[in-house]
Amino acid sequence: MDQETKISLYDTGPAAIAKRRAPAPPSFEVDETEKVPDLVEYGRVIKKRRATILTIAFVVFTIGLFATLKEKPVYRARVLVEIQKENPDIPTLQELFQVESISDTYLETQYRILKSENLARRVIADLKLDRLAEFNQPASWWNGPKQEASLSPAVDAEGNVSPESVIDNEVLKKFQDRLDVEPLKRSRLVEVSFESNDRNLAAQAVNTLAATYIQQNLEARWQASQKASEWLSQQLLGMKSKLEKSEDDLQQYARDNGLLFLETDKGTSENIVTQRLRQLQEELTKSQADRYEKESLYLLVQQGDFASLPGVFNNKLMQDLTEKLAELERERSRLSSIFNPDYPQVKEIQSQIDEAQTTLSGERERAAKAITNDYRASVERENMLQQAFKDQQRDADLIAEKSVQYNILKREADTNKQLYVGLLEKLKETGVSTSMKATNIRVIDPAYPPKKPDSPRIPLNLSLSLLLGLSLGIGAAFLQEHLDNSFKTAGEIERFLQLPALASVPAIASSTNGNGHGLYARARHLANEKYGSNGIVPSWNRIEGNGQNTPLAEAFHELRTSVLLSTAKHPPRTLLVTSAKGGEGKTTVAANLAVSLAQLGEKVLLIDADLRRPSLHKFFGVPNTSGLVNFLTGNPDWQSLLSQAAPIGLSVLPSGPVPPNPADLLSSDYMPVLIREASKEYKFVVLDSPPLLNLADSRVLATLVDGVILVVGGGITPRELVHRAYASAVDAGSHVLGATINFADAKSDYYSYGYHPENNGHKG
Repeated sequence: MDQETKISLYDTGPAAIAKRRAPAPPSFEVDETEKVPDLVEYGRVIKKRRATILTIAFVVFTIGLFATLKEKPVYRARVLVEIQKENPDIPTLQELFQVESISDTYLETQYRILKSENLARRVIADLKLDRLAEFNQPASWWNGPKQEASLSPAVDAEGNVSPESVIDNEVLKKFQDRLDVEPLKRSRLVEVSFESNDRNLAAQAVNTLAATYIQQNLEARWQASQKASEWLSQQLLGMKSKLEKSEDDLQQYARDNGLLFLETDKGTSENIVTQRLRQLQEELTKSQADRYEKESLYLLVQQGDFASLPGVFNNKLMQDLTEKLAELERERSRLSSIFNPDYPQVKEIQSQIDEAQTTLSGERERAAKAITNDYRASVERENMLQQAFKDQQRDADLIAEKSVQYNILKREADTNKQLYVGLLEKLKETGVSTSMKATNIRVIDPAYPPKKPDSPRIPLNLSLSLLLGLSLGIGAAFLQEHLDNSFKTAGEIERFLQLPALASVPAIASSTNGNGHGLYARARHLANEKYGSNGIVPSWNRIEGNGQNTPLAEAFHELRTSVLLSTAKHPPRTLLVTSAKGGEGKTTVAANLAVSLAQLGEKVLLIDADLRRPSLHKFFGVPNTSGLVNFLTGNPDWQSLLSQAAPIGLSVLPSGPVPPNPADLLSSDYMPVLIREASKEYKFVVLDSPPLLNLADSRVLATLVDGVILVVGGGITPRELVHRAYASAVDAGSHVLGATINFADAKSDYYSYGYHPENNGHKG
């Protein structure tokens, strides 16, 4: 070590402390919120708290087993019922080819009827269930006083009391609780089940319920038909009288006003005046059409256009004369081209032409005269029809005024007739329905006494009890783990304190009783067996002398390696081992760290600086009559106070007698001198100090060494205290190398690749 390093180690002034002071550790609460759930960590919690889990699971399982065995067997009988559409009358041809449908409202209504109170009371009364102990248990302190029937007994018209109305409400409630109605999806089937301690009673009750339900449905249909028939009969009598009166009024009004109606081809009645008016209108229309036709011929006659007259073309004589005249004119033209007009043949032809023309003209005059006469007759006939139509129209207007009231009376009569006919048909249909005792409900599968009880289901109940117990146990385990706010693994130290984890020292079970002990108890046990109560125990017997201590040896070898590699240039030579509070195993860690360093062949000095509760002398079995306290109180020869321990190279400086002022002694100038002189003769100096919290001893010593090792008891010290201890060491200006977790679980996954006590030192 150079001169500058020595000055920095032993200079305790404010400037030196400021240079060596590390920044304050961050709060672990920030990192804790960023923790990602780890399945391995969950497994570790379950394994650690397995006693709690198994205890709660056993208790819950035992309770479930006891309750299951004490429960009476319950049998469930089932009946399958089909509910058809509302009115299953005799189907028509159209209904046969029509897709049958049933409304959800109707089905839901039937389900409610199956669970109705009235139906349940009838079944209870028929089977006399209120007399059975299963339904009529006496009152007790846990179910309260027995309730009486809530309603007064029902009395019919003859004064008889209905047996269903006196059923006790408690019996009714028990019956309805045991009854279950379950519709089958996409069908008109419904499954009705009933539970009872008696298998025969369960089947009988549900069969009686189905039969009573069908009978009740028939009774309801019968009563409805009877009431409908009575009402329709009364309405029919009144409607008949009303129809007769309306028809009499209609006929009387027709006679008084001279109204005569005839039946038409379409089956309707029509007034005779109106019928005649329609006929006149038809004749007038025909006459006008005929007049138009003859008027067109008459106009041709007046114009002299006889050739266009239809009669010319239709008259055979006129057609022959016209053809003959044309032939004669052609002959005359031929002869005129040859002979002169005085030629006899020419004259003869001319004479024939004149005669034909005279005859043709006469025929045309007769045709024109006939057309004129027809036209005049048509006009006269049209005028007569128009006059007759006007006269008949006046009569029709008078009849129409009288027909308004007649039509009113007729509509009333027709309406009454339709109502009467409809009521008569409904009455006949009701009579037919009443005579038919058909129902739209039938039983598909009746209930039979079940062979096996429906409950208790022992495998299911026990499985659920076990599952519930394990769930509650795991929940309680994680609750304990949550409430246990302490460090348990090295990873938690690194995550929460942002501090390197130097090693993880496991807890080892003794070979005699299997209980977990720290290294100190294990070492004392071996020492007493081999060297007696006052012997000095060699280190290899503490951590390597027995195969069961192999995990400890590996842990302290790891701690030793972490310390040697904690700094970049050279390992720290002066080390302080401390903890947040007592009972975390700092003395054990300090002693075995010193032993592990001595095994490297180096000279190591172990100083018991815990002047309040010294224990290193017990660990090594050396006397504590003199030691560090003697040197600090004036004895300059500290080497004479040492005790030698195996292996060679390890020296122990006990604390000596407990002083009244430990902090004052450690703060004196002798302590830095001791560390400085010991560093010259020993390669490593290890100090075991008191806890950091509430004591100034460790804070004083922390400024005099190269590094501080913070020992954390796994599952012992809360995180807040460890964080305060770490912050206290940093605030004092010390250099904290890292933390070592003690009492770690030797069976955790952290040691799965290492050595286990049960495998006799061989790698797993």
